[in-house]
Amino acid sequence: MLVDHKVWDEAYKNSPWSTFFSSSQWHKVTQDLGKDASFEWKEIVTPLREIKLAKGFLKGYESTLPGVPSGPVALRTPEREVIAEYWRELDKRTRGRFLVHLRPDSPFKNTEFRTVFIKTHLLKIKDRHKKISENHKRQLRKAQKSGIIVAPARRNEDFKAYLEVYEISLARWKKRPARIYKEDFFRRIREIILPENMGCFFIAWKDRLPQSCALVFFEKKRAVYWHGASIDEPLAGAGHFLHWSIMEEMEARGLEVYDFGPSSGLEGVERFKEGFGAVAEEHLTVVGPARIFGSYFINSKTR
Repeated sequence: MLVDHKVWDEAYKNSPWSTFFSSSQWHKVTQDLGKDASFEWKEIVTPLREIKLAKGFLKGYESTLPGVPSGPVALRTPEREVIAEYWRELDKRTRGRFLVHLRPDSPFKNTEFRTVFIKTHLLKIKDRHKKISENHKRQLRKAQKSGIIVAPARRNEDFKAYLEVYEISLARWKKRPARIYKEDFFRRIREIILPENMGCFFIAWKDRLPQSCALVFFEKKRAVYWHGASIDEPLAGAGHFLHWSIMEEMEARGLEVYDFGPSSGLEGVERFKEGFGAVAEEHLTVVGPARIFGSYFINSKTR
């Protein structure tokens, strides 16, 4: 990496607004998704990779993968004047071709550049019993009655099962997803993230047959559901019981919030999350001023 990982890790630890996706560990995982362009400036560390839009015709820079907040972290919270200067520095380094994804509590949201918003859903884990809908309760009972169990996927055979279920999901989807992750990508997560206790694969099983899977990352007091898959016809309530069991595990770890992640505008997915009692939160993307690059990102429906 271009930035000393010790400096990066210290800045990550000292930033109350930092997310899992602004960690040096996650940046290592994404090494094959674009050339590293991260930099340190005035004790501010910026995760950054080169990206290409419009089938490779437009080159720019992005703080992490689309849909999740990342952005700069710092050894200490910078003053507003420094933040304003920071954005000018980033603009100069990238020639105005940048996308920086932020959570709403980041001090770096104070910028004059354009911003667009993406919605995620959050649930305070301790409130799940009183917030869950009656329909979701019925689904949980069905899953329990059928004997579904949920467990962390730690063994080699568990990891293989997760990848097989993902392949089943890919084959089922009529529309090709914006990004397909290869086995090496998940293997790096297993080798880099899991030993640091920053994430875990989970699988819902029935009689040794996987039904539904989830990959969850941990950041401070928040757990983030980042990736999931299921077989073609999982048993009733398998997905509901999977997330419910994960939340129980997260509460035991001392985490307080479960982030269900963006829903890509799919109403059914949003209803599933809201059935647990999750409420919407808007993350933001700061878009560089380069006209063609920024306009393509804002107008694109394919990312």
